[in-house]
Amino acid sequence: MRIAFCAALLVAACMGGCTPSVQLKSAVLQGATLQGPRFDAVLAFDNPNAFDLQVRAVRANVRVGAATIPVIYEPNVWIPANQTVNISVPVTVPWTAVPTLAGQVVTASSVAYTIAGNADVTASRALQIDSDAYRFNEEGTLPRSIFLQTGGGLPLTLGVGAPARR
Repeated sequence: MRIAFCAALLVAACMGGCTPSVQLKSAVLQGATLQGPRFDAVLAFDNPNAFDLQVRAVRANVRVGAATIPVIYEPNVWIPANQTVNISVPVTVPWTAVPTLAGQVVTASSVAYTIAGNADVTASRALQIDSDAYRFNEEGTLPRSIFLQTGGGLPLTLGVGAPARR
């Protein structure tokens, strides 16, 4: 019992100091919906911890240029210790935001983005220590080519990395 308690304290302490990171790798256009064009944003989740982490849910606002896109997704994916896992997150750009984005892509060499929100994570498969509302705020710029470059066939690949493997 004492070992389990010490292990739980170690995992809980590391949750605050060993921060996972998220990086946008690419985006894959899946097609148009009634709500707007749908992309799968391929995000690389890096787990620098010595224990596995589960990403249970993500609630965020993705701001690309002047467009804000709400995202709610429950991937329920385990990220092994000291590894990076690519996760495809569905994002629908509202039709009302398309003209604004198109205007920014035409007039600028890059478009700023921010992903801000909360993630619900579980640390350690054995101990199942939950941390809800883990806050994150990632900022960067997307080159114009992510919006203009297309791969062969459908779905269209847009972006800086390879499409997610299915």
